[in-house]
Amino acid sequence: MSRNLKTIAIRLTSASALAVTALTTVAISPAGASPLTDGISSTAQAENGNGACAHGGYVGGPNQSSSCRGGTTRTHAWCADFAGWVWARNGVTGLGTLDDRAASFMDYGKKYGTLSNTPHVGDAVVYNYNGSDYADHVAVVTGVSGNTVTITGGNQGGYPGHVSTYSTTKWSVGSSPWGQRISGYISPAGTSTPSYPNPASLPAGTLVKSPSGPDVKVMIAGSGVPVAASDVTPDKYDLSKVVTVDDTAFRALPSAPPAGTVVHDQAGGNARYVMIDDAALLIGAEDWTAAGYNNRADMGVPTAWLKAAAQRTVPTGIVVMDQTGTDPSRYVMVDGAALHISGAEWTEDKYNEQTLMGVPAQWLKAAIAKSPSNDNVLMDQSGTDPSRYAMLNGAAVPISGAEWTANGYDKRTLMGVPGDWLASTVAKKVANGSIVKDVSGADATVYVMAGGVAVPLTYADFTAFGYDKRPLEGAPGTWLKSAAAQAAPVDGTMLLSPDSNTVWQVTGGKKKAMTADQFGAGKLSFDDVVSVPTTFTAKIPTAS
Repeated sequence: MSRNLKTIAIRLTSASALAVTALTTVAISPAGASPLTDGISSTAQAENGNGACAHGGYVGGPNQSSSCRGGTTRTHAWCADFAGWVWARNGVTGLGTLDDRAASFMDYGKKYGTLSNTPHVGDAVVYNYNGSDYADHVAVVTGVSGNTVTITGGNQGGYPGHVSTYSTTKWSVGSSPWGQRISGYISPAGTSTPSYPNPASLPAGTLVKSPSGPDVKVMIAGSGVPVAASDVTPDKYDLSKVVTVDDTAFRALPSAPPAGTVVHDQAGGNARYVMIDDAALLIGAEDWTAAGYNNRADMGVPTAWLKAAAQRTVPTGIVVMDQTGTDPSRYVMVDGAALHISGAEWTEDKYNEQTLMGVPAQWLKAAIAKSPSNDNVLMDQSGTDPSRYAMLNGAAVPISGAEWTANGYDKRTLMGVPGDWLASTVAKKVANGSIVKDVSGADATVYVMAGGVAVPLTYADFTAFGYDKRPLEGAPGTWLKSAAAQAAPVDGTMLLSPDSNTVWQVTGGKKKAMTADQFGAGKLSFDDVVSVPTTFTAKIPTAS
């Protein structure tokens, strides 16, 4: 807006006339905040920048016309329609008195006795009232602070007009802060419960907002998915068509579509995802038809929200299966990993009582290959094994009773997992090359894991081998002592020590020199060779 509040004059007959005497004042006392005044202020200011056809047009009382009358262009001055719309969204009573004239707000003030010379947040402010049936403009008071009044109005800034907000210290009746004389302030007479549409009844793709704030959501299968400012242009969301809904209903909307909903990026692209809780799982090309996802409604969702959802993990405790049915097994999710549930455990551990969710086969294969992270403490879901275990780079290592509390494991979340899966994970060796030390600090030695053996490192080894660049994991001390006492790594372990370039492979408790042709594409990888001190390889007998 320019600093003049120009409107198109509409002259309608009024049955009454009212003159307001200008008073000279130097200070104002702001009225106390209330849900009504706060709501009016936030509703009005949230519309800043909008034109006449926002929300399909502003219209307040039953005798007002839509600001967008005609469909796409403004056909009449709409400042009164905007002010009436703001009041209506906050449940103000008596709106039948209002029409398309700015002067109708003066009629309202006379009828309900709310006309005054003092501005209050939530008031309508009328300009250039002729004392009878016409005024040039009406806006809404959206802030009162000290000697400054903030005013928000529609149809401002010259044709075709928009919603804008400005502040002034020239607020007294008779003043002309923007070239138009303030004629009076009209407070709402009261409130009733505003009537808003139920957001759940709106079609998919409808943009909604609360009258109490600027946040916008898009309706997807009964949920309200947040729309970020960065989404508006690439996703082609038309903010002029936002539907205002009840604040409580708006806040209560689920932020993610229901499980099983197929979604894609509203901005475009070929990737498709299926929702499981609030995580978006990528659907592989082979799953699209095999799993029947091509027969479901495909919903466009905001780009920023989808990017975040695709990075989330399916919550722990969710039971899943291959949607295609190719893999008949059932799995329980724990920290992003899919853990196999045996047939006996399915009913004995009551997994059958949980909702079973189908997931893309390709995604499931990747989740099966994962292990819970090292922060997890596990137990047998059935209780058959009373022990507690700490995850350590793919293996479950036992925690002794004393260590349970002494080392703070009792402060971590304890997760029940299928007993058969747990037993197989306990039998695994901690990943080769893992760098570990006693979590209690009682033993300051740092070890590297090699074929189930915890090999001690000097500080020189620790840095020379580059192990100072790897994560240092805490392990239960009792288990670590046992691992350090192992005689030799398991068969197949490959070792390299700094005394030579020879790579050794352990077989039957002895080491055997390897040749270069054993490595390469489709063969063994040098990445699996563990660097250990010379003293360690020296004590392993050489195979003849």
